Amino acid sequence: MRKGKTIIGKDVLSLADGVRIHSVKDLIIGEGNDSVVALLVDEGGLFSGSTVVPIEAVRSFGKDAVVIEDAGAVVAASSYPRVHAIIDRKESLLGKKIVTTEGQELGKVGDMYFNETDGQIVGLEISGGTIGDITKGASYLPIEDVQRSGPDVVFVHPQVSDKLESQVGGLQGALSGAKDKAGSLASDAKDKAGQATEDARSGVASKDPEQSLVGRKSGMDVTDENGSVVVANGQRITADHVAAAKETGNLKVLTQAATMGQASEVGDQTGAALGQLGDSAGSMWDKFTSKISEMTDANGQRMDQQQTKSQLDRIGDAIGRPVSKVILDREDSVILNLGDIITHQSVQRAHDNGMLDSLLSNVYKGDVSFEKHEMKAKVEGDSTVEKATGGAAVVQELEQKVQTAEEEKKAQDEQKKQESEAAKQQREQEREERARERDQAAMEREKEIEAARSEGEDASVQQDQPVPAGGTIKSA
Repeated sequence: MRKGKTIIGKDVLSLADGVRIHSVKDLIIGEGNDSVVALLVDEGGLFSGSTVVPIEAVRSFGKDAVVIEDAGAVVAASSYPRVHAIIDRKESLLGKKIVTTEGQELGKVGDMYFNETDGQIVGLEISGGTIGDITKGASYLPIEDVQRSGPDVVFVHPQVSDKLESQVGGLQGALSGAKDKAGSLASDAKDKAGQATEDARSGVASKDPEQSLVGRKSGMDVTDENGSVVVANGQRITADHVAAAKETGNLKVLTQAATMGQASEVGDQTGAALGQLGDSAGSMWDKFTSKISEMTDANGQRMDQQQTKSQLDRIGDAIGRPVSKVILDREDSVILNLGDIITHQSVQRAHDNGMLDSLLSNVYKGDVSFEKHEMKAKVEGDSTVEKATGGAAVVQELEQKVQTAEEEKKAQDEQKKQESEAAKQQREQEREERARERDQAAMEREKEIEAARSEGEDASVQQDQPVPAGGTIKSA
């Protein structure tokens, strides 16, 4: 996606001949304030009208320039009545008040983020007002939270106020104070929770550091080498964002952004995950998994698909290996004892008791060099290889999720491909039509010139005729 203000002022270049045609003066936003429909490249004057580049005619948005196919992509705004009317109204999205449907003013639209492939607006940047005072900067508002937009006001749902207040820090995240507070809370919680807390902490620490970014809020805009916004300030980081940052070498920047955005939440998360734990391991685990579940739900379907694949890989790698610690269920019954082989049934038992992460984090992957009878407790595990009688429904569910997600993604990719091809064909047809119109106009001008030339030659011949004797051309 792109940030609106970053496009203004960029050169517009023709791919056909490498010529700079114009520069972007403004972005034309549709009547519903939901999409960018064109780029204004010439505001016109007393004797000329405005010219624009329709969004579908843009080949690419680069870090330093906007590339179009050729000069034919620049058209008169008057040929697009809807665009022309918007220009004449001189209405601007930026600066509009953002107000909840209950009448609470949150700030003003400072900028907007749009999808560079189709122009759809995906989010707004809120600055000033109540939220600006709280966040010391700007906050990201997903377009889904907008209920209605008019000439003067953008209305949002009432709960948006609470969501935005959690984005404390904005562009100036107060990291150090929150870190000190988090450290104090964590220390108190550790004393109260005892060994159960240590077990939970070891489970958290074992997570992939990259995956730990998922679900956190970005404290600044993160862009790639082309200037495209990967994650907006205040936006929740998804697994796709992490993958994109890793691919473009921006993982360190994304981590910094996550640290800024999450700094103010560390104290609250520590209190929920550590400070408010009960005395028992069961109570601790309930609260911990509940917190993780909340973060997962907030990240949407894409993150869930990525985690599903990762979880399937972990399960597949664990089955058939020995476990390196005793795995207990909620009633302290032994699921697997130290050294027992992990089976599908034990995976299902662990999943049903909320202990799957603990099981998968304690898989022994080295060479087994101990005697089993020397370390095994007296209580036999009831999901061992010898006693296993069933499979793991959770594995089938995960596999079905992955298959469904892959089919949906394949269908979406195919649809996007078809839409892109249709748009390309439409642009080709429009270019051909404009070329035919230009050729027709040129032919008509040639005919007019030829006709004028012929009339001039006829007049010249009449003037050169000899005058009859005894009169003039006029009397004859």
